[in-house]
Amino acid sequence: MSDEMSDGTQQQPHRASPRNVPGLLLSLQQDRFSGAVSIAGSIGGTIHLHRGTIRAIETPGAPTAEALLLKSRRIGEPEWDAACTAAGPDGPLDTTLVDQGHISAAELEIVCVGALYDAAFVMALSTPDSWQVDREAPTPRLSHREGTDPRRLTEETSRRVRLLAKSLGSVREFGQERVRPSARATAGIGRLSARYRDILLSADGRRSPRDIAFALGRGVYPVLLDISRMKALQLIHSRSPRSLRPPRPALRPATPAAEPAAPPRPPTGGGLPRRTPADRRPESTG
Repeated sequence: MSDEMSDGTQQQPHRASPRNVPGLLLSLQQDRFSGAVSIAGSIGGTIHLHRGTIRAIETPGAPTAEALLLKSRRIGEPEWDAACTAAGPDGPLDTTLVDQGHISAAELEIVCVGALYDAAFVMALSTPDSWQVDREAPTPRLSHREGTDPRRLTEETSRRVRLLAKSLGSVREFGQERVRPSARATAGIGRLSARYRDILLSADGRRSPRDIAFALGRGVYPVLLDISRMKALQLIHSRSPRSLRPPRPALRPATPAAEPAAPPRPPTGGGLPRRTPADRRPESTG
């Protein structure tokens, strides 16, 4: 969360009467709160806390720890399914993944912490409409074990937003733009780092940086950071989603009123055309 996430209207009253999400989290930290805070907005999400520290954040705007593990192929889907089956619906999935040798405890913790900070960064790009505190919310199966201090998370999120704003301007608007490789990047793609190559191969002119992050199993912030550097090196171009819409057809001039048809010309012999009476009907054959 960043200091820019403000003006949220709390649906469940809290004694500290916080004015924004960072203030709410600090208040919940003082109360050693365990549960979840559901944030409503254009980029909503759920913040999970344990005794006041933030252990996980889930938002549709950023990949979860599960998505990072599977999309990056750190863990294969068969191994993931086997661990889920062994752990059961409510068992310790993180411990099971480690015990079965699919990932080390240190690497899993790094992935969970990265997903937490990345989700906070994405949610900071919009203003929340409201929030609701829930003490009975289920905890995610993968989370940062030690938890993160709310103030530290707020400071790091604000730092990330400011850093990208220096090169991209509005981070929120750039995050919605579609990116594609430049001719320079295409010609020299073999000389680029693997990180840059992966982004270029995923940048088809229809995907946004967020789409690329989900496709590669990487965080949105790291992808945006790489794209900002690639843009400075003229390796990538971006365009607004509005430019992808087909152009509207030009307005056609009003059609002039049709002129009355000219009367039929008389036969060349000079006689008038034969007129048929209106009430004349063909004779019955029955």
